[in-house]
Amino acid sequence: MQIMGINLGITSIIFIVFILMMLLSQFRERKFQLWYSIIIMTFMLFVTYIFVSIELPASANYSILLAGGLVGVMLGLAIAHNIKIKIADDGSLLTKGSFFSVGIWIFIILVKFYGQNTFNQWQWNPNFLLSLFLILSLSTMISRNIYLYIRYKNRKREQEFKSI
Repeated sequence: MQIMGINLGITSIIFIVFILMMLLSQFRERKFQLWYSIIIMTFMLFVTYIFVSIELPASANYSILLAGGLVGVMLGLAIAHNIKIKIADDGSLLTKGSFFSVGIWIFIILVKFYGQNTFNQWQWNPNFLLSLFLILSLSTMISRNIYLYIRYKNRKREQEFKSI
């Protein structure tokens, strides 16, 4: 199946539907669990390290991978800045995605699929694109979670100061 010049197989379509369902769930208010996010970031770091360590020696495009990481950090900060946060009665952090933050994630996924098709036409190694996307996703996730946690600590400190 081809959509907007992007070749999609059944696996890609299932992946897109699954990701869209996850992104739409960002609109509901949910508890931010620090340990859960650390476990996911550690798993993503491990997977990214495996793919990048295999791809890096075969690639002379170190600067592209580094640029992907820096772009990911900036996207993570933009996403976290636009996420609505609230402190629950028990002191836990509640987050709710905005249209802008979910839109950025959708944009990243579309760029990945479009980039994969473009890199295939240029006959680049598909593992390089996977490594680039993993670095971008990992740096986005890490910077997003760190920024959310900093916002949470600042908001909690403000509430404690006001209650005094």
